[in-house]
Amino acid sequence: MGFTTTEKNDLSKRDLEAALKVFAQSARGADVAVIYYAGHGMEQGGLNYVVPVDATLGSDQDVEFDTVPLDLLLRSVEGASRLKLVILDACRNNPFMTSMKRSGGTRAIGRGLARVEPEGDVLVAYAAREGSTADDGDGGNSPFTTALTQKMVTPGLEIRLLFGQVRDDVLKATDRRQEPAIYGSLGGDPFYFVPPAPQRAAGANRPARAGPDAQAGDGPPTTPDSWRVAAISARRAGDLDKAMAAFGEALKLDPRDTEALYGRALLHVERSEWDPALADFDAVIKVRPGNAGAYHNRARAKDGKGDVDGAIADVSHAIQLNPQNDQSYVARARYYRRKAAWDLALADNNKALTLQADADAYYQRGVTLEGKGDAAGALADYDKALGLDPKLVRAGEARDRLAKKK
Repeated sequence: MGFTTTEKNDLSKRDLEAALKVFAQSARGADVAVIYYAGHGMEQGGLNYVVPVDATLGSDQDVEFDTVPLDLLLRSVEGASRLKLVILDACRNNPFMTSMKRSGGTRAIGRGLARVEPEGDVLVAYAAREGSTADDGDGGNSPFTTALTQKMVTPGLEIRLLFGQVRDDVLKATDRRQEPAIYGSLGGDPFYFVPPAPQRAAGANRPARAGPDAQAGDGPPTTPDSWRVAAISARRAGDLDKAMAAFGEALKLDPRDTEALYGRALLHVERSEWDPALADFDAVIKVRPGNAGAYHNRARAKDGKGDVDGAIADVSHAIQLNPQNDQSYVARARYYRRKAAWDLALADNNKALTLQADADAYYQRGVTLEGKGDAAGALADYDKALGLDPKLVRAGEARDRLAKKK
């Protein structure tokens, strides 16, 4: 559907707040910003909170300290210009309800989440309306998420109707036990996650389309949006040539379509086509000089061409624009390693770990420590990486290789 996505799982309060900070910065200047949160949420004193994995909530007085207010999620999408959407599949039973001590004050703890009235063009979607709880479901997804993911990819389904159909599907799937709800309002312009199929003139001739997926009105895309959707679908299917051609068609219609330019640039990087990648990233940056992602990824193309200093300059600019993106520090550390600038690389690896202490961050620091000659430190980091993700093959290979040298 053309979104740049970030997936975060099982976050602590600190990591969730850091992830929202990064997201808020990337949402500034975007057309659309969407946050989807699945997990536990709760209401206390009329205010809503999402519950990180490290929350203990020994008493009602801990809520403000251990959880993250829903308001922070709403503020994180404010920078988008067209649609600001927060989706909460978080109306679960409060797992701390029976164990939390009550202070005796006015902190009443409610069932589910409380109603919200977001300001501006902001929509908030609850899996279950205020004061009620949601089913987890018997399969991999909840009834709400199952319905939502099916409807979001339907071409031409306007967002207001989309959530209405999600509501109907969830009511049916739960025998009317659960009713989703939407809060907030939008302007008069329609919004589609997948644009409508182009309309053909009455009586227009076209070749018949065989097969079980044939639909009335099928035809080639005719707008930049629809060509971009076609490009993304082709990319997901692994057809890079078709994706490249579709981005090209979008740019024929609108040469300044920065989303198509950016998507095509990433394809060029994937195919190690450095010069056309640089040209497309240059075009994006000319129109959107505050796009940190364009600088971050242009650095990849420069590194591919052997311009390590240029890569360092670009990713450093990306860090200036978005200093909370851990991946930019990881990338710059990698470029510093190419120059054997071990101390600078290590500083960036350490910074990345303060932002996101995941398995890859420990592995990357282990690579730097190994290059610096600190075998013990490298082994320790490879072990930490494998402790967080036992399937991180490169960390296991690096640890085994280094262990054999000892």
